[in-house]
Amino acid sequence: MVTTLYRNLREAAQDDSVGAVVLEGSGDAFCAGADIKNLALGAEHTRKYSTEVLLRVGAEAAMLLHEMPKPTIAMIRGPAMGGGLSLALACDFRVADSTASLSYAHTKIALSGDFAAAYFLSKWMGAGKAREFCLLNPVYGAQEAFASGLLSKVCEDSELEADVERLATRLAEGPTNALACIKANLKNAQEMSCENYIAEEIKNFQRCRNSDEHREALKAFIEKREPNFPRQQVRG
Repeated sequence: MVTTLYRNLREAAQDDSVGAVVLEGSGDAFCAGADIKNLALGAEHTRKYSTEVLLRVGAEAAMLLHEMPKPTIAMIRGPAMGGGLSLALACDFRVADSTASLSYAHTKIALSGDFAAAYFLSKWMGAGKAREFCLLNPVYGAQEAFASGLLSKVCEDSELEADVERLATRLAEGPTNALACIKANLKNAQEMSCENYIAEEIKNFQRCRNSDEHREALKAFIEKREPNFPRQQVRG
């Protein structure tokens, strides 16, 4: 499943007809975590290589969700636990309804975590709250998760899909090149010194300044209409 997800994400990232990516679960759960019974049955003979491959592919999927130039959205209904939560945390937006419940879950089965979960938790919650969330393994309901910074928005149960569709459409119809540069700026701000960040910020500004998107935005402003941004190749 993780391999298929990674392959689909790569295709979406490279497809110029895709303006935004929505990650969702099936049925009443975003992801309830690993199949514990199968995990227990296979624990004695699971090959180290296959486990490492799974972890690497899942981590690559999380990195792609976080770093691809296109906006990414996790639509969360029901439990989001373990590796599924990790992937949701990698997205730019996490939108849920009132049935959502979030848990690190790994602690309960004596595992340390996967798919960069602690990395993202530390950024979204802060280091102190992330330690509490991982070490004590609480289950957060939708409102508590929103208050802690893990969710971007909590919707009415009946409005979740419509709200996510509106958000995805707004992003997809926006200036894709500028959004990609903004995502790059936000990533660089977390990783670079101020001096190095400013150098990259200037490059991204010039990239936007010289784009057809910017010219269309200026023209639309002068003509007092909504811009019709051209779909263009974006590679981050």
